[in-house]
Amino acid sequence: MFPEAYENENEKRWLILRAKVADENLKSAFRFFRAGGFEPILIKGWAAAKEYPEKYLRSFSDIDLCVSPDVFEKCRELISRPEIEQLNIDLHCGLRHLDTAQWEKLFQSSELELLDEIPIRVLRVEDHLRVLCVHWLTDGGAYQERLLDIYYLLRNNADNFDWDYCFEAVTRNRRDWIIKTIAVVHQHYKLDILKLPFAEELNSVPEWFMKALQREWTSETKLMDIHSLVGNRREFWKQVKKRLRPNPIQATVFMDGRFDRTPRLYYQVGSFFLRLKSSMKKTTYLLKHNLRRKFNKNV
Repeated sequence: MFPEAYENENEKRWLILRAKVADENLKSAFRFFRAGGFEPILIKGWAAAKEYPEKYLRSFSDIDLCVSPDVFEKCRELISRPEIEQLNIDLHCGLRHLDTAQWEKLFQSSELELLDEIPIRVLRVEDHLRVLCVHWLTDGGAYQERLLDIYYLLRNNADNFDWDYCFEAVTRNRRDWIIKTIAVVHQHYKLDILKLPFAEELNSVPEWFMKALQREWTSETKLMDIHSLVGNRREFWKQVKKRLRPNPIQATVFMDGRFDRTPRLYYQVGSFFLRLKSSMKKTTYLLKHNLRRKFNKNV
């Protein structure tokens, strides 16, 4: 289902105001990073929103910036400054699990898009497609509306999209992830697939995959980043309970599996224990960071 245009003038003004605030924050983020000698790459958010028709405003809250692993720790220190911390930057060390291409190649292929007078560095569209697909799958496909990011990117760039380049940096499994995601986009938003070189593969989405999507789309508890809820006990434990039965899509991606018709139990059990270890490490870091920040404010 496509988003509705503004219901009324008040909603339109509010969304436009939010978009302008987000744009100013994004420009400030790039100014701060460049002043510190760093050049990040933006993913998702504004990079996806710029593909949408003018009558729709694709909202976003945080700013997802990726930096070279060589400077990640320095950049993490940078965003801890009070004047930058308020910009709500989600800093990524390279592209982490979202892609397997080498950082140097991604950066060399990246492009600059102007936001007012500020150049914003974004991924080449073929690279960004991979990131958008894997990010959506990492969330277990919980957010149906984020399929529109993929729909508009493909629709707007269909005539010159380089599929050979898109797939050359990924494994067979990851290629399958991208194709399955595009198949879902086609089913729900009638994406034109006639020119796609893998059109015949788009009818191979397993039944368990579609059932998992329906469960997520009708669930009152959406999958969220559990680490952002450390201070909210009620929502935190809701997310813990939801993860006791791992989302099979999310589990397969976490275990670098394939979306075939085999049972998902292996992936679900394996991902549960691997994610538990990773989650405890990240939660410990966030708790220490929050305590340190409160201490510094009180000094």
